[in-house]
Amino acid sequence: MRTLVTGSTGLIGNAVTKRLVRDGHSVRALVRDPERARDLVPASVEVVRGDIEDASSLAAPLEGIEWVFHTAGMPEQWQRDETAFDRVNTKGTANVATRSLEAGVKRLVYTSTMDVFAAPPGGTLVETHIDPNPKPTAYERSKQAAEREAEAVRARGLDLVYVNPGAVYGPSPVHVGVNSLFIQLMRGQMPMVPPGGMSLAFVEGVAAAHIAAAERGKSGERYLIADTHASNHEFVSLIAREAGLTKIPGVAPRWLMQAVAHGSAPLARAFGFRPMIAPGQLSFLLWNPRIDTSKAERELEFAPTPLEVGVRQTIEFLRSEGLVPKRA
Repeated sequence: MRTLVTGSTGLIGNAVTKRLVRDGHSVRALVRDPERARDLVPASVEVVRGDIEDASSLAAPLEGIEWVFHTAGMPEQWQRDETAFDRVNTKGTANVATRSLEAGVKRLVYTSTMDVFAAPPGGTLVETHIDPNPKPTAYERSKQAAEREAEAVRARGLDLVYVNPGAVYGPSPVHVGVNSLFIQLMRGQMPMVPPGGMSLAFVEGVAAAHIAAAERGKSGERYLIADTHASNHEFVSLIAREAGLTKIPGVAPRWLMQAVAHGSAPLARAFGFRPMIAPGQLSFLLWNPRIDTSKAERELEFAPTPLEVGVRQTIEFLRSEGLVPKRA
């Protein structure tokens, strides 16, 4: 298949790009900085300049494309200017979907998120329960709006499948979200473990789910992807054990982390630094839902990666890149 990947220099998009190449597909990568991207994607990938925020820049890259993997987005729960979430996640998705329909693309696989679903704190997410209410963070609301934009284009005839992963981690050109947790812990820069937990997904399995969604997913369907759930203490303890660390930070009280998150956010916006934990990040961790992956396992043949395997491979990668200390 002739494929186009947006976000090929990001966590999920890079893994999808490499998986497509390994599977023998022709891959074109839409990037803002071709020179940087050429060092991050396989040599056979055709790198083209474009920006999902600029609809006019998408027409030429989409020529002759059969499958589009729209993985580009702003995944972090912190931005000094929160309107960036809407520009990238919402408007960018609308642009990619609309231009894909106009170009006659056979299928678009859109990387959404677990956050668009509803469940009480500590509950279980299933594909049939989309949250009808606005979510508490700007990132989450932008992804809700992005799905609405995508659905509007699908109603006009675009064949579109959603992949909704949990908290993704693993080898990557970028190190945000869960990957930053590895780095902070292994560098000794984590004074406290946040309360709560998350449903985790190793990036290689997430990439495989994207290809499966293109091959045999059903148009309009959503597929939740995660390997397992772990409390933050359990996850940090596993990383520490696999990395050979002897000290594990204690779990911070909920009230303390809320004070830190909400107290530092206005200062971070005013002075341009990144808070230790953003309110959106803490909100996500305290939500702490499980993911039911039975639909993806049944329809996409999704196979969860054991957490120990994913953690071990991530540590090995971070050490090979010199991002964390070697084992003592």
